[in-house]
Amino acid sequence: MDLRQIMYFMCAYEERSITKAARKVGLVQPALSVQIKRLEDEFGGALFVRQSGGIDPTALGMSFYKLCQPIRTSIAQAQQSMRDLQQPDQVFGAVRCGFPPSYLKAGLGPVLADFAQRHPGVDLTVRESYGGTLRRWVADGELDFAFGSSPLLESGLADIAVFEEDLALVSGAPLAGDRLKPCDVGAITDLKLMLPSSQHLLGPILREHIATGVIRPKRTMVVDSYLGVLEIARASDWAAFIPVTGLLEEVSNPDLFIYPIARPFLTFRWHVSHQQSKPLTAAARVLIDATITALTTKRVAWDKLCRQYAADTRNKSHGKNHNGKTPAAAAAKSAGKGVAKGVVSGAIRRAAKRKLPARQRPRR
Repeated sequence: MDLRQIMYFMCAYEERSITKAARKVGLVQPALSVQIKRLEDEFGGALFVRQSGGIDPTALGMSFYKLCQPIRTSIAQAQQSMRDLQQPDQVFGAVRCGFPPSYLKAGLGPVLADFAQRHPGVDLTVRESYGGTLRRWVADGELDFAFGSSPLLESGLADIAVFEEDLALVSGAPLAGDRLKPCDVGAITDLKLMLPSSQHLLGPILREHIATGVIRPKRTMVVDSYLGVLEIARASDWAAFIPVTGLLEEVSNPDLFIYPIARPFLTFRWHVSHQQSKPLTAAARVLIDATITALTTKRVAWDKLCRQYAADTRNKSHGKNHNGKTPAAAAAKSAGKGVAKGVVSGAIRRAAKRKLPARQRPRR
C-alpha cells in the first residue's frame, strides 16, 4: 500500500463512483480499478460493493476510510505549513468563499471590502447560498471554504465550529407584547411560522423542535429567502426565527417586532468547512478571523441592547421611562447609539482590523 492508493481509494469513497473518481484524479477507469483491487487483495476483503449506479463502501471500506482521514489531513497540513514558511506574514493568492444570506445581512459587506483593500494581493471571490448548496460547492472544489456549513464526516470536508449566537423571533405583529421583550415561544397562540427548507442549516433544527413539541406552530410556510422572510413578516403576522446578528439593523424598524427568546433556549452554531485535503491558506484564515470578530461585535451589541431593555423595563413608570420613551425605543438608542442609522457598520470595520488569536473561542 502506498500514498497514491490511499488517495485514490478516498476519492472513490467520496465520489461513490469509479468513473467520477478516475476523472477527478486524472486516471482512466481501468487503472483506478486496478489500484482499488490491489488494496482489496492486500486487506483480504472487498472495500466496495459494485452497483449498477456506482459503488457503496463495505464495512471494511468504511473502517479504512476513517483510518485514512487523519493521514490525508496531516499531509495537506504539512504542505500548507511549508508554503507558509516560504513566504511568512504574506497574505496573497485566491480566496473563494461562501456565506449564507443572513451573514451578509449581518453587515459583513464592510468586512469584505476592508479585507480586499488591506490585502490587494488577494483575488477574492464571494458567493451566497444556503447550507446544502455551500457544502456541495466546497466538496466540488468551487469554494475554498464556506461559513454556515456542517458537513457529514464521510463527505471529505473538515468542519470547524467558530461562532455561536442566539435566535430571535421576528414578526410584523406584536405576538409577545412590546418590542425586545423576552418571549416564551410556547405561550404564543396561533403561531404562524415561516421555515427554511432542509437546504438551509436552520431547517432541520427547527423541524426537530416542532416534532418534539418544543415549538408548536398553528401553520407553517416554507420560505427560502432571507429578504423574503423579512418582507413577509413586515407585512403580516407571520413569524420567523433569525440569528440575532442578522437582525440588529432592524431593531428600530417600526414595521417589525423583534423578540429575544426566553423559552425554549435556542442557539445556533456556525461552522467553517473546507476540504480535508486543502487546509486553509493564510489569506483565508485572516478573512475568517475578521469575520468572526465582526460577528462577535454584533453579538455584543445585541446583548447590550437586551440588557438595556431589561433595565429600562424595571425602571419604567406607566409604560415609559424618564425620557418619555418606551423601553424598546430607549434600549435601541442607549445600547446602539445609532444602531438604526447603521453606525454598527463602523464598529464592524474597526473590529475587522483586530485579528483574533488562533483557536480563540468567542466568549458568550
